[in-house]
Amino acid sequence: MQPDLHPDLEKLSFLIGRWEGVGVAGYEGTEEFQFGQRVEFSYEGGPFLAYSAQAWRMNPDGTLGEYVTSESGYWRARPPGTERPEGAGEDVPPVHVEALIAHPEGFNEVYLGNVFANRVEMSTDAVLRTETGLEVTAGHRLYGLFGEDREILGYAWDMAAQGHELRSYMSAQLRRTGADGKDGKTAQSADGGAQEA
Repeated sequence: MQPDLHPDLEKLSFLIGRWEGVGVAGYEGTEEFQFGQRVEFSYEGGPFLAYSAQAWRMNPDGTLGEYVTSESGYWRARPPGTERPEGAGEDVPPVHVEALIAHPEGFNEVYLGNVFANRVEMSTDAVLRTETGLEVTAGHRLYGLFGEDREILGYAWDMAAQGHELRSYMSAQLRRTGADGKDGKTAQSADGGAQEA
């Protein structure tokens, strides 16, 4: 039985579900390429959403090819009244969400962000990496719904890594495929078409 949504998560409820689509990735020293992606936000109880994302390189025929990367973690809602540090003025931006995201490349990110309507913007508060992990020092992410019926989830991820300042790394447009979705590897383009691996 699905638990009732925690009231602190109302601002983030538009993210819940499984999303699939196509995006573009590239960074300094890496040639730009298209990828198919699956992203899922799920509610397990408590003031947080479980988060996971996987990406595969797109083949020339539009099917999904080799694995690119994945990430997982939790997005936590700040309780009302804790959005700003005690004594902070109105000029200090509110913090509505804290996100903890782990990467198999050997680094973890802690984000702080704000939510406005169907839009989340967040920047890293801390990045921790293993001794051999990818040298990432900062990140900035923007998520939001757009389209005539707000049916598309778009996101952009900027990253500072390997001695570079923040720069574009990955962006995608995703459509909700439901909470259960399909088990096969698929990518759904912004126009609603799906490609099977």
